[in-house]
Amino acid sequence: MSDRKKVFWFVALLSVLVIVPFLGETIFYSKGEPREAIVALSMLESGNWILPVNYGTDIAYKPPFFYWAMAGVSSLFGGGMTEYSARFPSAIAFLAMQLVFFVFVAKRKDLRTAFLASLLLLSSFEVHRAAVACRVDMVQVAFIVISLCLLFRWDEKGCRGVPWLAVLLMGCATLTKGPVGFLFPCACTGAYQLVRGRSFWKTFFSLVGIGLLSFVPYFAWGYAAYREGGQPFLDLVLEENTGRFMGKMSYESHENPVWYNFLTLIWGWVPWTLVLLVSLFGLKWRSLHCPLKGEQPLMSRLKQGWQAFRSQSPVQLFTWLVILIIFVFYCIPKSKRSVYLLPIYPFMAVLMAEYLLALVQKGAKVFRICAVVFAILGLLLTLVFVVVRLGWVPDTVFGSGRHAAENVAFMHALEEVALSFPKWLLVALPAIAAICTLRMVSQRADSRSLLYGIAGCMLCIFVSLDSVYQPTVLAVKSDKHLAEQVNAYVPEGWVYSYSKMSFYCVNFYLNDRMRHIEKERPADGRGYLLVPEREEKEMLEALEPTYRLEKILRTDRRSCDMRNEICLYRFQTK
Repeated sequence: MSDRKKVFWFVALLSVLVIVPFLGETIFYSKGEPREAIVALSMLESGNWILPVNYGTDIAYKPPFFYWAMAGVSSLFGGGMTEYSARFPSAIAFLAMQLVFFVFVAKRKDLRTAFLASLLLLSSFEVHRAAVACRVDMVQVAFIVISLCLLFRWDEKGCRGVPWLAVLLMGCATLTKGPVGFLFPCACTGAYQLVRGRSFWKTFFSLVGIGLLSFVPYFAWGYAAYREGGQPFLDLVLEENTGRFMGKMSYESHENPVWYNFLTLIWGWVPWTLVLLVSLFGLKWRSLHCPLKGEQPLMSRLKQGWQAFRSQSPVQLFTWLVILIIFVFYCIPKSKRSVYLLPIYPFMAVLMAEYLLALVQKGAKVFRICAVVFAILGLLLTLVFVVVRLGWVPDTVFGSGRHAAENVAFMHALEEVALSFPKWLLVALPAIAAICTLRMVSQRADSRSLLYGIAGCMLCIFVSLDSVYQPTVLAVKSDKHLAEQVNAYVPEGWVYSYSKMSFYCVNFYLNDRMRHIEKERPADGRGYLLVPEREEKEMLEALEPTYRLEKILRTDRRSCDMRNEICLYRFQTK
């Protein structure tokens, strides 16, 4: 077996072990994941695979491919819709992207760069988070990245024929989250070809044709969905695309300034951000060459810079163009989220891998410093857990602020959780990795070994967080407990809510039994009603003329959906 195949299978096995085993450990703890999962659940329950309705009246905000994948996986597993089956499509999408991109880089650069880029992706906070979440982003990103690789290969072969696999994947990307699924691959490939000197009209017509072909599945679904959903569906499509881009959404749309994108990249590459930051102090800035510096006129220097940019190797030029085009595009709309930039992470990983390998060649001290830092972090994580388990941390350490009670609940959850022997091994994993890394430092291992030791520490911390810490702590935030309380009062039939928002998490764990009382007045004039405490007064004013209302429950913790305590009312028509 060749070295490339050995490394390929090692990357595949490592990625599976880090991502797949713990997908179902953490219950849903925010509105985002159950909001997506409930759509797939409604598909399975209703048999409507075009435009399913949940919560009685709500249609999905995104096209259906991701929901089809969730529903298909849940049917295949045979256990109904669970946290594991809901997150499985994201994990598979990441694994596919990871392996295809590894082959893409290994073939056009070298094996070391491809291997390190894969480790960087696997241990990037933003990529890792998306790979284990029930959200549309990773599925769409995988289709976009793989399509970019296929279109680059198509260009390498002289743009002969139609790249049908790229067309199919771009169609899937568009069916996952909208038109950017084909716009990004076509725009980046077109810009690359133009910079490389291909005729504008040949580039334009070939890529417009490819883009239109990939848009056909979305158009077919949209037509079928419009016939079923009518004007409300069309309004939602326009709002989610043109409205989001123009900042004219009817609901909160993550409006942020331009600098937010720079901040999210810094945060998204944690913990590697620290390694890069420390490395800057070891650079000899005066010796760095910049083509824009010199005594020549500005236009001459700009021309030299442009020529230097164009003269890069094809794959290097393509990498830079993908990063710049997608990043600049997402600086334009008012709506900005960290996950929007996920398509550039694999290409950034290549540049970062080359930079780190260059530092390895120089024997930079940054790896010795960072190895000690991350080893200490691994030891501290385990030590803090032991201290909490022994009950040595008083509740008063969290003060009496707004989030004090929640933080105390997190600590008590860690203190009281029952752990099996395998889970204790997972708790100890960061400490074991830390000890091995510190041993490497004490034995003066070379920079390459320390670099991989740092990556090992990071991955062990991620595995420990995914398998023990996160499931324990975030269960405190989840509304699954509220759903269980409600289910005790209402084991069957509808449960109503009064709020400007929907109880996504509760609705998922109640198997889509919730309805908006403002939209669907109960036929028998009685039932149970959930309302956030901040909207309780408004609800009473609106419903008391019609119903007799009796409060039977008030939660002592905030809802993860509503960020407020919740009241349960029994109501009956007067």
